[in-house]
Amino acid sequence: MAPGSSTMSEDAQGHFDLKSMIFSLVTPFMLKAVVLLGIPEMISKAGPLSLKQIVSRLSNAKNCQPDLLERILQFLVHKRALSEKIEKDGETYYGLTPISKWLAEEHHLLLLCTHEYPMAAFQKVNEAVLDGGHAYEMVNKVRLWEHDPGHGDEYVELLNKATLAWSTVTISLVLEHYDGFKDVKKLVDVGGGLGMCMGKIVEKYPHIEGVNFDLPHTVSSAPAFPGVAHVGGNMFESVPSADALLIKSVIINFSDEDCLKMLANCYKALPRGGKLIVIELIYSKERPFEMDLDMIMIGFTDGGKTRRFEEHKALLENSGFGNVSLVSVPSKEQVIEAYKL
Repeated sequence: MAPGSSTMSEDAQGHFDLKSMIFSLVTPFMLKAVVLLGIPEMISKAGPLSLKQIVSRLSNAKNCQPDLLERILQFLVHKRALSEKIEKDGETYYGLTPISKWLAEEHHLLLLCTHEYPMAAFQKVNEAVLDGGHAYEMVNKVRLWEHDPGHGDEYVELLNKATLAWSTVTISLVLEHYDGFKDVKKLVDVGGGLGMCMGKIVEKYPHIEGVNFDLPHTVSSAPAFPGVAHVGGNMFESVPSADALLIKSVIINFSDEDCLKMLANCYKALPRGGKLIVIELIYSKERPFEMDLDMIMIGFTDGGKTRRFEEHKALLENSGFGNVSLVSVPSKEQVIEAYKL
């Protein structure tokens, strides 16, 4: 760099860019800290609060450190997860932003992603590259979706609630902009979790006979929804028959081999002319969110990944489906239709 120049050299900039990438890991943990302290919920109920007001509401504090908390709050303001405004009394008041307003629903996903199980799995990614296998199973001795209440009740609850929160916004957007359910008589949601999606669909189309299909230990804790039956089973063994099937945010969690097994069972469950409705993220290098999620799949799943539309189409056609088409909706996840010809 020339004397007096304020422009950083490319090498020096790269040095600090690397540090920024390394330090970025703190963001979800600072979000986790304020969630566990109950701060977003406080602000949601009371409106913007000053540091003093927040501290006064920390009922479990034994030796509170306001200066430490203020640093965290200022960091989250910088990340646009909180807002700040200096009022006439000279105090800084912290409020919610479009990001933190979602923490009420998405905090289960945050707590899931920062849980010790996936955190430990990410330490083994290099071994998975070299030796085969999958990082999550190496560390936790069980696949993600094979956790049951006997293997950590708290974690299973987090997993179910995170999945529920993930689906809430998407299914609302799909139902607003996609009418492909209107002529369906019986619909099975394959891997439907706690049944929220099927409940929303049947609420809009009450003529549909809805079946929420998932593992027995999952549906055993599912709430009741009018017009929806919860059925336990394993989609890699068989799928209940219907004139249409829904698969939402499922394919992303599994390898091509597992997807082909599951899709073959879906094909068997449909009559000739039956429709398969897939709701999934579509991978693109131009979409940072999808690329980030693809890396999450490496740590969480055994072979799961985000896929391009062409990859989804190949899986469906190799399972016997035809007339595969992409139906665009204003959501991160898109609709893919396929038919049993």
